[in-house]
Amino acid sequence: MTWNYRVIEDKGEFSIHEVYYNKGGAITNVSVDAIAPVGEKLAELRDEMKHYAEALRHRVLKMSKIKFAPREDDEA
Repeated sequence: MTWNYRVIEDKGEFSIHEVYYNKGGAITNVSVDAIAPVGEKLAELRDEMKHYAEALRHRVLKMSKIKFAPREDDEA
């Protein structure tokens, strides 16, 4: 399973969430709460912010339109 940060639009608000994918690249799960950047060191926070910026380069996902696929462990 892989994941990344994505911008999610839900009820007119935009926020960044963790989005998880199965081996085929289909979305299997989205974090319930938006993710806030944190780091124990400034460099860690800076790296985290780079991942957030990457999320802004992807297409915005609409929560109401996401079709969740099964995870690999659900398919067996």
